[in-house]
Amino acid sequence: MIVGNKVRFRALEDDDQPLLVAWLNDPEISRLVGGFSFPASVSAQREWFARAKSDSKNQRWMVESLEGEPLGLTGLWQIDWQNRHALTALKLGAPSARGKGYGTDAIMTLMAYAFFQVGLNRLWGEILPYNLGSYKAYVERCGWRVEGVSRQHIYREGQFHDQLRVAVLKEDFLAHPEVARYTPKAPEHTISVLPEHRVTWPGEGAP
Repeated sequence: MIVGNKVRFRALEDDDQPLLVAWLNDPEISRLVGGFSFPASVSAQREWFARAKSDSKNQRWMVESLEGEPLGLTGLWQIDWQNRHALTALKLGAPSARGKGYGTDAIMTLMAYAFFQVGLNRLWGEILPYNLGSYKAYVERCGWRVEGVSRQHIYREGQFHDQLRVAVLKEDFLAHPEVARYTPKAPEHTISVLPEHRVTWPGEGAP
């Protein structure tokens, strides 16, 4: 389990699929994200889940409150292990999750995990300009930068909309004023179990 200050992430379970389908089919949620899908069924969602569990390049987690209330979905997609970057996104499905700082904490927690535990160096994502909640959370509060605009990339409600490409580097996260709250703490006491060993270079100690 990945634990932040207000939220925690856990692995998805089969029992989560009906809730995920409800979020997926919610028109208010769908209009705020870039992807498109036809109405989904629980059986189709379970088939997708069975395939996704073995995919090492795409990891998805349930976002919960610290008390265990399901709030949304996040993860790392298209993980490039060689170049150390990944796509990420955050979908808050529960109405109770909005306006309480859960989104900001989820983004900060995900960055800490990706940079400190997984070893990534760059995260990127895509947001719609009219999704002001996501823009404020990513760019204004969490230090992400707008790197580009895909013009008229998304079709919603009878018109085309631009899509913003946003990204953050590990060095950006380390410069964030709140980074100390998300930095793993070193143990207070360490015990060495390795014998002392001194490397002798060629010629060293020779008469």
